[in-house]
Parts: sequence; structure tokens; C-alpha cells
Amino acid sequence: TGGYLSLPGRAVLLARNVGIHMFTDAVTMPATRKQNGAPPGQGGEEDGGDGEHVPVPEGIVDAMLTAAAALHDLNGRSRLVNSKAGSLYIVKPKMHGPEEGDFVVEMFGRVEDVLGMPRNTIKIGVMDEERRTTLNLRQMMRATRHRLFFINTGFLDRTADEIHTSMEAGPVLPKAGFKAAPWFNAYEAHNVDCGVATGLLGRGQIGKGMWAAPDDMAKMLRDKGAQLAAGASTAWVPSPTAATLHALHYHLTSVAAVQAGMRAVAPAIEERRITHAEAIMTLPLLADPASLGKDEVQWELDNNAQGLLGYVVRWVGQGVGCSKVPDLHDVQLMEDRATLRISSQHVANWLHHGVITQAQVLETLKRMAAIVDQQNAGGAGYKPLAPAYDSPEWHAALDLIFKGRQAPNGYTEDTLSHWRRVRK
Repeated sequence: TGGYLSLPGRAVLLARNVGIHMFTDAVTMPATRKQNGAPPGQGGEEDGGDGEHVPVPEGIVDAMLTAAAALHDLNGRSRLVNSKAGSLYIVKPKMHGPEEGDFVVEMFGRVEDVLGMPRNTIKIGVMDEERRTTLNLRQMMRATRHRLFFINTGFLDRTADEIHTSMEAGPVLPKAGFKAAPWFNAYEAHNVDCGVATGLLGRGQIGKGMWAAPDDMAKMLRDKGAQLAAGASTAWVPSPTAATLHALHYHLTSVAAVQAGMRAVAPAIEERRITHAEAIMTLPLLADPASLGKDEVQWELDNNAQGLLGYVVRWVGQGVGCSKVPDLHDVQLMEDRATLRISSQHVANWLHHGVITQAQVLETLKRMAAIVDQQNAGGAGYKPLAPAYDSPEWHAALDLIFKGRQAPNGYTEDTLSHWRRVRK
């Protein structure tokens, strides 16, 4: 039109808090009664804890500190404003259905009361990454409706949950088979359908999952635009460089046009609800374990063990969380607790169902330890796994696998935190 268009040069900050199942000893409370849900050995007696203090839920600490840190922005004392609407945006992962959504809504309300914030200042971004949330996503959205600013698939944690939830049903597919299994595409499409059907378009965002290969930007540029074509208005990327490149996709695809087309066929969404639910409930099981050759089984185990050890030596040994970790071919991949949850649960599942043996797992871990040691040689403060195989990092890896079946929801946090304390 010949006029000027001015766009903001700053992104809106979304603060990702932890899930509601983690505990932290950064803040403790007197154990005046039995601490239901606290980690084993950390709860008080029924009639008193004799002065013992126990960890508190980390999600509550996160919410309070995040909100307190945002007060300068919300009260107009910041030179640069994050939210034009006067909101604080918190992403909540690992929620298992609408009851946990209700809990988070109440928790945020209490934080607002303590800090003097208007009701519903704190907004919720719902990560759809546990099966119970996937199947009950509309009810989760209803529970959080006054605070909801996005729904987002998180296929990494969702894959790990799929393995753990299917643990007793049978051996699961090799990892490469998960995206081809019926549940995966139904899960991704169901998330978008729920956003369209409930009127989220124009009010909030529909998000898609992470690009986990931070050094392969060319492939990301080729492939990640498909998420927009599927109806997403935002997506996770592993770095500022990736974010800049991913922004190009929004110039190539009109999300508004894609979503308008979805609104036009809204009746079809209701027709496929049952089909999606049936596909989501189709477990990703290996029909015949004997169909896998010995080399294929061993490669899968090698891949899981190397990735698991590569992440654990940094988390437990150095306190480094999400980072680039070289795979078996020295390709740098993004590893975090979600990818660790996948690897540990996958090995635990195959071990439980006899696809692999305990002796095979131990031999593989020792062999992969040599590779991980070589990949980290020369790193500041790095402590090799071999030849002692007796470090906190090593024992963390053993616990993640051999106690993985019993770990609540297959989560890795308790194990990592325990052995990190030992290392420190």
C-alpha cells in the first residue's frame, strides 16, 4: 500500500516451569504429617516428624519465583515490556489429565493472591505429552480455559509416556518405528482438531514439537514447515539460529489461511474423534520380537545406551541439563530429560519382556562407556566412566534402566537428582 509496517523486534518470553510431580530440597517444610507423594524416605511419620524437614513440590516453588520475578514487568517498572496484555506466560509440562489442570489453576490463583496479582494474570501453556492428557485434551482445555494460551504436542515426552504406559502389555517397537505407528499421527492431528473445535484459533496458539538435530539446519529448513501446514501456529526449536530460520516458514505458509480452512471443515473434526481415539489407544507393540535380527536388537540397545550415558555424564557429573550430545556417529543431537526418558524406558521395556538380557545390557553399557569417555575426553572436569564403572554417573545409568519399570511414569528426575547430590 506504500505505507510503513513496524514489527516488534523482541520475542514474548514464555517461562517453562517443571511438572507437578517433582520435589526440591531448595525449600523444605517441617514433616508434621506423612508426606503423601514425597520421594521414598523423605516423608515424616503420621504423628509428627521429630523435627525432620522434607522437600516441597518444585512446581510450587517454580510458580512463586517465576511470578515474583515478573512483578517488575507487570507493575510497569521495566523499560521493555514482555506482555502487552499484562500477563505472565508459564508453560506446564507433564500434566496427566484435567484433574492436574485443576490443581495448577488453583496453585496459580494462590500465587496471585500472595503477590497481589489480579486473578488470571498467570496464563497456562498446556503441553500435551502424556496419554491421559491427550485422550482428555478437551477437558484439560476446559479446566484451564480462563488461563489457556496454547496447547502443544511434545512428541519426545509423549513417546516416553507411551512406552511406560504400555510397559506391561508387551515389547514396544524399535524407536524408529514410533512415528510410523497409528498413535503418532492421530495424536498430532487430534491436538490440532481440539484447538479448532474449541475455538482456540485467534485466541491462543497451537504448537508442535522440538527439532532435535541442532546442527542440521538445512534439514530443519526443508522439513519443519510441514508443522505449519498441519495447523500449527508455533513450534519448538533448539536455538536462536533455529528460531530465525524457522521464522522463514511463516513467510512461506499462511497459518491463518490454513486454520481458516480447518474451521470450514469443523464438522469433520467431530466425525473423526472416535477414529483418532482408537488410533491413540493402539499400543506401539512389537508383534513378533523374533522378527528382529540379533544385529538389529543390538544396534537399538547400543544407540539407547550411548545416548543415555552421554546425557547422564553431563547431568550428574557437571550439572548440565539440555545440551548437544554426540550420538554413535558423532552427530550432535539435542538431549534432555525427555530423550533420556525414552532411552531408559525403551531398554527397561525390552529387558522386562526378554528381548534383551541383563548381562547384555551391562556389557553394552561398558562398551558404550568407552565411546562416551572418548567423546568427552579433554572436557573440563570430566570424570571417565571406565574402567572403574563405580561413579555416581554409572550408578545413575544403572538405576534409570534397571529401576525404570518401577519409576513413576518413567520419569528420570528423582534418579538424576539423587546421584547429582552424591556427585556434589
